[in-house]
Amino acid sequence: MDASTIAPAAPRSGRPSDEDLTRRILTAGADLLDETGYAAFRVEQLARRVECGKAAIYRRYPDKATLITAILLEEVEAGDTPDTGAVRDDLLQHAQQNQRNQQNRRAAHSSHGLLALFDPDVFPLMWEAFFRARRAQGLTIIDRAIARGELPDDVDPDIILDTIAGLTLYRQSIKRFTLDARHYVDIIDALVTTPPRRLDAASSEDSPADVECRPPAPAPASTSSASSGSRSRW
Repeated sequence: MDASTIAPAAPRSGRPSDEDLTRRILTAGADLLDETGYAAFRVEQLARRVECGKAAIYRRYPDKATLITAILLEEVEAGDTPDTGAVRDDLLQHAQQNQRNQQNRRAAHSSHGLLALFDPDVFPLMWEAFFRARRAQGLTIIDRAIARGELPDDVDPDIILDTIAGLTLYRQSIKRFTLDARHYVDIIDALVTTPPRRLDAASSEDSPADVECRPPAPAPASTSSASSGSRSRW
């Protein structure tokens, strides 16, 4: 019997399916995060909005950082790795995917999501779930350009990728200035025409991939928060 011929079991009357409840938790959680920010976010408030027990939330997300990460992941897409055959075009498409992620509805109206992203508990989770893959895409673009002779072997991929990403973050999410494609084209052209080179000290012990794929170390937890446990904080 083919799996496609098996009819899904009907959900119990009066109770939302697990998938539906998860969706409601994430949607209501995103609204709550927009209103309160990360520090003031509380599971009790979320449970009231969703009309479910706190245990249902804890079963899915054992701590606040895990829940907030799931909420933020709903707002972004890694996209495909560009492969146009030209490094300038590949870097432009890569940058524009980042721009689209930062132009989503919530990012355009609230800074709470951006602040939550850089919380020391949230960022390592986002790095593993999203940013590592985006970074790997950027490295692939640089590696292909080196193989085609568009960039030198000792180019510093961190400087290229971070310069373009930093332009988007600062101008788009902090200054709230919509970047035109021509801004990216000018920056990319400058970086490719005069590519930054790896410094000996930076490349002596770590490969470029090792250096750029290492997330910042989280800030040490305070004595009070460490002893109280993650659940009691939210």
